Amino acid sequence: MLILFGMRKKLLNPVLAKTKPSKTKPSKTKPSKTKPSSSVQAGSGGKLYLEFCGEDHTLSPGESLSFGRSADLIIDENPYMHRVLGRFVQRGDHWCIQNLARSINFTVKDSSGPSSAIVAPNSTAAVLHGEFTCGFFAGPTRYELSGALEEFELVTDLLGNDGANGTRTMDWGRVELNEDQHLLLLAMCEHRLLNPQTEQIQPPTNRQGAQRLGWSLTKFNRKLDHLCEKLQRAGITNVHGGLGANAMDRRVHLMEHALQVQLVSVTDLHLIDRQRTAA
Repeated sequence: MLILFGMRKKLLNPVLAKTKPSKTKPSKTKPSKTKPSSSVQAGSGGKLYLEFCGEDHTLSPGESLSFGRSADLIIDENPYMHRVLGRFVQRGDHWCIQNLARSINFTVKDSSGPSSAIVAPNSTAAVLHGEFTCGFFAGPTRYELSGALEEFELVTDLLGNDGANGTRTMDWGRVELNEDQHLLLLAMCEHRLLNPQTEQIQPPTNRQGAQRLGWSLTKFNRKLDHLCEKLQRAGITNVHGGLGANAMDRRVHLMEHALQVQLVSVTDLHLIDRQRTAA
């Protein structure tokens, strides 16, 4: 769902944005079969996460980012693209997408459902989806930005798809995983799952895990922090974040716990390559 505003004037303050080719997200693997809509009922004063070609950018409240052929974020040197095509900016309690083009429409879609809206040239749309994509054409080429609101991502990562309203009873240590958390654990446990008799195998570094999943290091670190906080809240010890040896210990304890309570299975390893292909 989007709220459209008439644009009073073109503002070209710096912003951070991202583009990547259109993709279809793989279906949820755990635990529910249907992913609820990510529509946000109220404004968010938190950060805006944006992604372009595997790199993450984070906008704090009050910041903005223009994107186009010659903007803060250079999408492409495509001559059919405006020099400054659009901008992400906060207006009141909402993050907004401003279309600064003369003739190019933006299509903003809810990443978790069928909802979509067109942002016409010289108009502004408030982002009310927790996870979204913004696609557009410049000549024959299609581009796509993806983004997430901090409040929605944190609630989903920590509390699951049902948020604070979830009521399903879980076994101790078997927390509900969303898709990204399941993939992260698969990447960390992959070598142990393939070699179950070898207990001395160390988990991959964060950089190696990010490369295996096709994620940016920033995204991997953020998702790992959220997962460890979720487990700590559920009473799992020794998964608190840290640096150096503490970081290695955290990954080891996380891998051992995931294997012990069977949060991951060798039969799920194909999901890593499937999501990379879909991306």
